[in-house]
Amino acid sequence: MEICNKTHYDLKRLFAEAVDGFDHSGLTVEVKYCPSCSGRFVSGTYYREAPGRPDGKLIRLRINKDNGYPLRVAFKTSDYITRIDKKGREVIYQKLRYETFHTAERLALAIFLHEFSHYLDHLEGRNGRYKQTKADKFAVERMRAMKIVK
Repeated sequence: MEICNKTHYDLKRLFAEAVDGFDHSGLTVEVKYCPSCSGRFVSGTYYREAPGRPDGKLIRLRINKDNGYPLRVAFKTSDYITRIDKKGREVIYQKLRYETFHTAERLALAIFLHEFSHYLDHLEGRNGRYKQTKADKFAVERMRAMKIVK
């Protein structure tokens, strides 16, 4: 795994530790700052195919250097609740799990792990339903194993 980090955050060891035991050969991870006008605190994308990279294996992360910490982030779960709206219709909601990140490095790790789950799905030829929930659960499980979240 090659990490091209254009931020001042120390991420190389943290990312490598998080994916130890998983195939990440040939994977490139690019980390840079969000554009100042983006309004996002962080974003990530896994590219199945990119210009100059027909094999995919590219994750791009962008983090806002103006974030205030601690920062609370929602992750999807596989738990659902059913409620009746004011018009009497049944509405199904997906429960969310909230995690608080006290540093930019840990926030970047969470997004990296989410995108890494998409990378693993691509390697295994999966393109099924509930990919975002699955990726969120993978990220939380890996951070739990690393004792970053409870």
